[in-house]
Amino acid sequence: MSAKVTEPGHAPQVVHPLAGNQALAVAPADTVWLSASAGTGKTQVLSSRVLRLLLEPHVSPSQILCLTFTKAGATEMAERINATLARWVRAEPVNLGRELGAIGAGITPEVQARARTLFAAVLDCPGGGLRIDTIHAFSQWLLAAFPEEAGLSAGARPMEERDKALLARQVLAELLLDAEGREDAALLDAVAALSLRMGADKVEAWLMRCAGARGLWFGPGAWQLPLEPRVYAMLGLRADAGEDDLVAMCADDAFDVRSLGWVLEACRGWTDKKGQMTATAQKKANVIAAWLADEPAGRLANLDELHRAIFGAGTEPTYLANLSKVAPDYGEYCFRVGERIEAVRSLRAQLELAGWLAPALTLGRAFALAWDEAKTREGLIDFDDQIARAADLLSRSDMADWIRYKLDRRFDHILVDEAQDTNAAQWRIIEALTEEFFAGQGGHDNPRTLFVVGDYKQAIFGFQGTSPENFEAARVRVRERMRTARANAEAVRAGAPVSGLVELGLEQSFRTAAPVLAFVDQMIAHVGPASFGLPQLPDQHEGQNRPGHVVLWRAVGSTEESEDAEEAAEEGAENWLSRPEREMADRIARQVKQWIDTGFPLVKGRKAEEGPRAATPGDVMILVRKRRELAGLIVARLHAAGVPVAGVDRLRLGAPLAVRDLVAALRFAAQPFDDLNLAALLVSPIMGWTQEQLLEHGYRAQGVPLWAHLRQSHAPLVVRSVALLGELLARADFEPVPALMHWLLVGPFEARRSLLARLGHPWLKARWRAARCSLVAIAFRAGARPLGWPASRQSRRAGRYGL
Repeated sequence: MSAKVTEPGHAPQVVHPLAGNQALAVAPADTVWLSASAGTGKTQVLSSRVLRLLLEPHVSPSQILCLTFTKAGATEMAERINATLARWVRAEPVNLGRELGAIGAGITPEVQARARTLFAAVLDCPGGGLRIDTIHAFSQWLLAAFPEEAGLSAGARPMEERDKALLARQVLAELLLDAEGREDAALLDAVAALSLRMGADKVEAWLMRCAGARGLWFGPGAWQLPLEPRVYAMLGLRADAGEDDLVAMCADDAFDVRSLGWVLEACRGWTDKKGQMTATAQKKANVIAAWLADEPAGRLANLDELHRAIFGAGTEPTYLANLSKVAPDYGEYCFRVGERIEAVRSLRAQLELAGWLAPALTLGRAFALAWDEAKTREGLIDFDDQIARAADLLSRSDMADWIRYKLDRRFDHILVDEAQDTNAAQWRIIEALTEEFFAGQGGHDNPRTLFVVGDYKQAIFGFQGTSPENFEAARVRVRERMRTARANAEAVRAGAPVSGLVELGLEQSFRTAAPVLAFVDQMIAHVGPASFGLPQLPDQHEGQNRPGHVVLWRAVGSTEESEDAEEAAEEGAENWLSRPEREMADRIARQVKQWIDTGFPLVKGRKAEEGPRAATPGDVMILVRKRRELAGLIVARLHAAGVPVAGVDRLRLGAPLAVRDLVAALRFAAQPFDDLNLAALLVSPIMGWTQEQLLEHGYRAQGVPLWAHLRQSHAPLVVRSVALLGELLARADFEPVPALMHWLLVGPFEARRSLLARLGHPWLKARWRAARCSLVAIAFRAGARPLGWPASRQSRRAGRYGL
């Protein structure tokens, strides 16, 4: 049962008491490993755990370290905890006691008195609050505290995304120039082959992935040139494997020619009423007979044709019902032949993969070495470096024991959120920090604890080296360390008692219907627990007792219907999308339209006395794996069906040229001495300058700002432009952003007319509908002043800018 706590001048706060495993998980003296599904109150448990620790008399806020995976998670946790502590300072005793009881804490006067002091105690912590960091932010803090021990050069700084992009292109350019100078044809050919295979825009991403795999190129066991033997061994191939092995697999002594002969005889026995072979049987028989009569090398070349003759475009034998009447074991013969065909295909695919992977990795290795050298030269460290260096600092470096000794009395309670997204290197940091937690008392009179919470089903960052297996393996290691510590304590007389690892699960969802979670349980059982890194099936989920609906659509495949030229032409501009994508977009639009027109009852969020409400367009969310052309097509189909849709470009509002030009005007209003932005604004449709006019009137002495130079010019074009831009600066002091934007579009600038004239009405109309409502947000990000400044501020600004 929940209760509302109302403070004077504040909105009511709903307090939900912890129940079941939630209450057990927040016990401050236990080391807890918590598996918490989505919607089970994980964030509330995590925050309550921190509050329970703070309420302990022997725990200082500086002893608590919370590690999260995202900045948003860290911010949310900090806001929850700080808001609660601030509320406790002035809470009525009854309300304070109710909140303390909800998290399982005592409600005695002593506990309440301590609760009222925690807000000030947290503010007095070094840094102004609890240490709630992402793993990267903590690593950055650790390296800043021990730069010399971490081997960082003087002035080393974290790498920003822009620094990373610029440095990557510089390293690649230098690598290619060096290869060309050395006439290294192999490296240049590897770049060309990789560009053709992946596309030029994805080569850089591939090279950065190679640079991130430091374990392959640095340290013990690093891969050395030539890489072909390592690649072949990694793929399970012999070092001398090649085309000859494929040819040998097609010879009579290796291929199941006997079963293929039975397939041939079955085809020859498929006759019509006149006793003649059917045309289909004749076609099959001709291909099979020709393949059997060929040499092994020719058989290899025609292997795919043989597969099509027996299986068509799929994996099941074609015309199985007809041929089984001739030979009841026809399907079994085909299956045996198919096994041999797939074996040859598999080896061929492995050889082809090795053929392009070895040169690609050789290129990746060269880039990774050059990248590491460039980062050292520039004094930059990226996110991967921070994690790797922090892990080495705590576990592998010569100073590791001293570093851990310095940190030993700093953090006694560590909480890890979203643990399923923690990779092996990050686990090394956590385990190094907690290494002495379970070794007896470790110089402490009070228990030191670790609290880990995660969900194996949400391990979606496999590309960053995370996996459910990491989550499970770390749990096993912590449990074993605590078991060993308990055994040692029991073996020593008067040894301090050591508790074991408390393993709990939160499976009671407070926001998902039971039928949906029942489907999830069935899918996990079908896929198997090993795929989730679990030794056995987890506990069943418990959902809300309300209706739920799960529908699996039949997959849309390219072989479902034939696509002819006439139909493709009718699709017009969409004919470059595949037939399955267009069919999927049509199905989604028809389904959503049917829900809206006929009514789909929803019970979530209704009041007890009300009945189900009908679904509206705002209740529908369509998720796609990537925001590619298919997403735009789905939006177009929904629009065509008359369904209101928000669109897919809400995260790309800065991309259209018209928006960029308007943002350039707003940037000028905030920063008139940004020369590059002013130049872009002058040659935009809004101002209408040509590149030649910019060169003619913008050329000036080095160090002179462009805006200052233009105000000294007497050229008619420049004078008119300076007058317009001066009025923009004057209005920016007082006009709200929406009014300023409206003035830009329809006022003296006539930006709307200029943009239409340059970009065209159809193009701009399509973009403008999606972008106009969010230009205010972009303007805020650009730095334009949203509200008026005082008159005195305006006068100072006018004098500064020469107005």
